[in-house]
Amino acid sequence: MDTLDRTGRPEAGIDAGDLVREDRIHRGVYSHPEVFDLEMRRIFNRTWVFVGHESEVTNTGDFKASYIGTQPVILTKDENGEIRVLVNRCPHRGSIVCREAKGNSNFFRCPYHGWTFKNTGDLVGVPRRKRYPEDFDLSELNLQQVPRVENYRGLVFASFNPEIEGLVGYLAQAKPYVDAFLDLSVEGEISLSAGANQHEYPGNWKFQMENGVDGYHAMFLHDSFFKIQARSQDRVHARIASRDEGKGWTEAFSNGHAILAREAGDKTIDELKSAHPEYFARLEEKHGPERFRELMAQMNIFIFPNLYLILNQVRVIRPVSPTKTVVNMYPVMLNGAPEELNEQRLREHEEGFSAAGFVGPDDYEAFACVQEGLKAESVEWLVLLRGIHDEKVLENGSRWGQPSDETPQRGQYREWRRLMTMDGEAK
Repeated sequence: MDTLDRTGRPEAGIDAGDLVREDRIHRGVYSHPEVFDLEMRRIFNRTWVFVGHESEVTNTGDFKASYIGTQPVILTKDENGEIRVLVNRCPHRGSIVCREAKGNSNFFRCPYHGWTFKNTGDLVGVPRRKRYPEDFDLSELNLQQVPRVENYRGLVFASFNPEIEGLVGYLAQAKPYVDAFLDLSVEGEISLSAGANQHEYPGNWKFQMENGVDGYHAMFLHDSFFKIQARSQDRVHARIASRDEGKGWTEAFSNGHAILAREAGDKTIDELKSAHPEYFARLEEKHGPERFRELMAQMNIFIFPNLYLILNQVRVIRPVSPTKTVVNMYPVMLNGAPEELNEQRLREHEEGFSAAGFVGPDDYEAFACVQEGLKAESVEWLVLLRGIHDEKVLENGSRWGQPSDETPQRGQYREWRRLMTMDGEAK
């Protein structure tokens, strides 16, 4: 059966099924170009991929440049208020038509030959059109529409797969946790209006996929940061470091989704109520004491293949090449919250995840170290054994483990293997 040889090079093509076992990952999964290309076609072209939030396109004509895997797309709101996702590629000679990260315009003009498109995708202008044949039909050369676009509570996903199941069904057992992340707003809505910080690291995109639900590394990689934060108990990172009395767990859901979470203990809840009594009183009154306690949990939620909802942020993974990844982190503002609470959330995000922060740069340095280490040809497999001996299968089909177990990663790679070995590809 075709696979990779000891150097990570293909012997005669790639059989992705040979590269992932229940407790092992072959080193070629993270570095080989053919694996990466297959991921873009069979994972990112087939699944629901997060492309943006509705708060980024609130007005008619608003747009944001985004990606589905390596394919550039445009998230935009047309004059009828419909959110569309267009392929950012001129059908004439292939240039992108939108070069700005975000803005407002009802039209996109190709910088190469000046072809102009409405934000519905319709081609409306071709300079010096007389040199084209009389039967030249503009309607056949519109910007391509991504066939499936759905919005779940402001989170906008798109898919090139016209036959994919609905987004709510795709979220599966992760949906209640997504709801909890959003319900921390007393209005049930969040905003990404504070902008984003972007990071790039010299490593494979799946390192970030794995790491956000890895409860094993933090006590070592981020030890110095937690010691600093422990001196200031009003900060969210200090509450994570202290672990207080809350119970932690990991869970692997259907479709590759996962969570790393810790229940909020009484100490955490009391500190939050003390810092912002009026807001959290409103939140508890709206949801009741039991649900309120659930909302206070610390959650890292992964929606396969590219979205994280982590603490105070939305994190988006963009694969660029087998050994290059871009990550965008958006601090989450809670609609209906007092300005001082959202300001505190923003400051905490900056402390941990800005370019000068403590947590994000630690992670990216570790990813670079792993990518470098994978050049060692004599060791072919990475190990995902932690907690496998007492992993529990729950009634809803998800798998449950302890906070430092590799239960989420095994679930991610079960879905990776399933998609990578399916016949056919979304176009």
